[in-house]
Amino acid sequence: LRDRCDFSAFAGTKLLACLKENNVKHFFVMGFLTDICVYQTSTAAARLLPDMSTYVVHDCCAAKTENDHNTALDKITSSSTVKVISSNEAESLLEENKSKTIGGDDDEWLMVEKLFSAAGVAENKNISVDKLQSLIECMPSSSTLLSILSENGLGKKEGDKTISRADLHRILFQRKPRTDLLEKLAIFILVAYIPFFYSLSTRIPFIFVALEITVGRGRALWEVGVILGVYQTSRALGNLFIVMFGGKNPFKRLQIFMILSALFGWTFLALWDRPAEASSVFSFKPFFSNGEGDIRPLFALFCVGFCETIVILQRALMTETAKESPSGAIDEKVLARRFTAQYSLVSFGATAAFLIGGWLYTSYGFYSVVDFGILVQIAHLFGALVYLALAKNSKKSLKGDELDGNDAVRSLIYQFQALTVISKYSRDVANGTDNVLGSDALGLSIAAIKAKSDRVLNHSLSEMYKSFFSHERNDIDSMEELLKSIDKARTEESLISRRPLAMTIGKNKLSKLLLFLMKSKGTGSLSEGEFCSFWAPRIYLSMFESSQEVSVSVAWPYMKAVVASQAIAALCIGVFLSTALLSYTQRFGMDAAQVGVYLGIGEGLGVIIILGRAFLPTCSRIKSNTPSLSSRVFSAFLSRPLNVPMVLLVASSASMLFSIDHFVVALICQMCYSAVNDLSVSYMNELTGTSLPPEKFKFYQGIGQWLRRIGNMVTAILGPIFFGIHRSFPFLFFGAIVFVWAFILWFLMYQHASRMQESFVSNNCTFDKGEREKDKNSCLSKSLVVEPFLPFLETSRTPWSVLEQRYYALNKERLEEELNTWKKASVDITLMEHQIRCLTAALEVEKDQRRALEDRLYARVAASEKEDE
Repeated sequence: LRDRCDFSAFAGTKLLACLKENNVKHFFVMGFLTDICVYQTSTAAARLLPDMSTYVVHDCCAAKTENDHNTALDKITSSSTVKVISSNEAESLLEENKSKTIGGDDDEWLMVEKLFSAAGVAENKNISVDKLQSLIECMPSSSTLLSILSENGLGKKEGDKTISRADLHRILFQRKPRTDLLEKLAIFILVAYIPFFYSLSTRIPFIFVALEITVGRGRALWEVGVILGVYQTSRALGNLFIVMFGGKNPFKRLQIFMILSALFGWTFLALWDRPAEASSVFSFKPFFSNGEGDIRPLFALFCVGFCETIVILQRALMTETAKESPSGAIDEKVLARRFTAQYSLVSFGATAAFLIGGWLYTSYGFYSVVDFGILVQIAHLFGALVYLALAKNSKKSLKGDELDGNDAVRSLIYQFQALTVISKYSRDVANGTDNVLGSDALGLSIAAIKAKSDRVLNHSLSEMYKSFFSHERNDIDSMEELLKSIDKARTEESLISRRPLAMTIGKNKLSKLLLFLMKSKGTGSLSEGEFCSFWAPRIYLSMFESSQEVSVSVAWPYMKAVVASQAIAALCIGVFLSTALLSYTQRFGMDAAQVGVYLGIGEGLGVIIILGRAFLPTCSRIKSNTPSLSSRVFSAFLSRPLNVPMVLLVASSASMLFSIDHFVVALICQMCYSAVNDLSVSYMNELTGTSLPPEKFKFYQGIGQWLRRIGNMVTAILGPIFFGIHRSFPFLFFGAIVFVWAFILWFLMYQHASRMQESFVSNNCTFDKGEREKDKNSCLSKSLVVEPFLPFLETSRTPWSVLEQRYYALNKERLEEELNTWKKASVDITLMEHQIRCLTAALEVEKDQRRALEDRLYARVAASEKEDE
């Protein structure tokens, strides 16, 4: 740093401007002396840039004495927001940020940089407004981005002739908080109002159906299983219906229909064969069944369960959050907080359902409960209609056909990158055998898999194809037009070959060769699919090549067991939903109102835990510089991935102990299970989201949700039947299954962690050799209790996903062969076919160049003979 005039690195230098210009999020301070330069620089950074995270790496700093060093560190942490960390923690932070999947802020800045690169603007230089607009106008996907820039005042201010990278990022991506009351109302409806009434409606059946069938209508327990099984099946079918027919806007397409379905179900139950003694609908006068009755009307609960719309609400919330950014980029932190609040209101709705439903059934009977269900669905319908009205009248700043928002900006960036890639590839082809296979970089196989699932990339290439390859002209002319547009755009060097002029090939010949390479079928006109499948992986790799180095592309074997755990864990919650009401009433002589209170309190504890995890700082990661082995074991127990089997052990133990015929013990176990149920789902979702490749996450997550519903259906049917055999049997049976599965899952994770640890040791990349030897020689490490935790100790400091990425980077080829064998083989065959076509094209170029050289030599010989004559 030049011109520094004080102990602080900010004094007299351009450090502050550099940090702002590059949007630095994490700032690490190291050096000498701790109590002078390090102290001054770190505290100044925290004061000048409060949104940036500032760290002092204590074991990379020094002072004249150890006392001065420690005193300065204490002063730094007490007088500012600066965090003091170790070099191990700093390395973990860097790895964690480096290994993020493409998205969020990193992706946004990459898009901005690609725009500036396409315009040929050097680093730290601004681009003129006119040049930026003309550059965008020449691309097929220009209307959306131009409208965003125009609406945000680009070029409208007097003297506004240039724009910086930071300004362009602000215009395209900076979130604009909602200030209007109607805008806030839309978020309130999605976060709180509809989730509450959705949960209230779908949870009420669990508090009265079992008693109504067995006591109110005098039927058998197996019939309870049939009705609850049908109800849980309808909830699963509701999810499937959304996936199949929801489209881009499932709220607009399906929400009202599914609410009306539930409203029909409640209305049918309220009106069908309603006795005169029950009075009219909404009278809420006490009327209790006489112990006889038909259960067939209860099949109308299928319509109630079909209103399983939480997926729709989550999708709508994402859409609303995207509207707050000009380009539609979602602020992940804001979205995460809203999802947490939304799920909390779902749990709160369940609490209200158990409390109100139990009280109504005990005090007024069956028909009062279903009348209340009608009122709930009317309120639910009102909220949905209000939101649709607000969404219809809201200002739509984004335009476009199939893409909008951030996707439209990304599409334009892909098209700029496509011109660069096509230009480079065309030069390689024109150079013949000089670079015959150089254009197919390493990693193209993996990029082909990822590019195939990139909807935006394929859309942008489709637009390019439609723009250049029209039916009015042949493929050769269309390809020539594309090459001419690349020369005109000057995104790269000209397509002229590096060989002497007499040996170059023309654009017509080059177009024929490129078409030959793109046509996988070899005959006919170039199709849109051939154009997209050829260029998509090359463009994807050119943009994200650095991220591919650390991006895990395999699904670890133990992850299949984690996905299966969704169904296993559902056995516990399913048996509670289907059988807890029967258990409390028949074992302890309680009524539905009392059971509803206890179940409601349990759901309330679940809400507290969800909110606590979201808004309180995490304590699972160790902060001490020299932690003991016991503290590291405890921290690893609470961190990923061990927190998944841990919470399953707690839930299964609570389920089995609930079978004890002691009211206090049963109540404590029920409260404990209700509190950790949602936590188990959250832990499994976090593990699958961080340890699975993004392109495989959607598939495995979908499978997990289906397995979860299957588990619910199994316990809904079998729970009451097993309860008829013995009152403790369903809780012991399903609890034991989950308990055993938790140890199986732990064992699979232990094997995976042991393989990673062995790899780190053999490659001499252990994290702290001294600490590892200390752990190895500790008497605790030889204990049978501690031994199962040893491979997981590093998770007390380093996230599990980061460890997996390091392991993958060290053993990439072997893991790809072992875990992606069939997919790798199929892609390699495709690449081999392409390489053969590349060789054919290169030989064709060489043949033309040889003929050109021969013609030139013959011309010279003829001229020489003529001169001799």
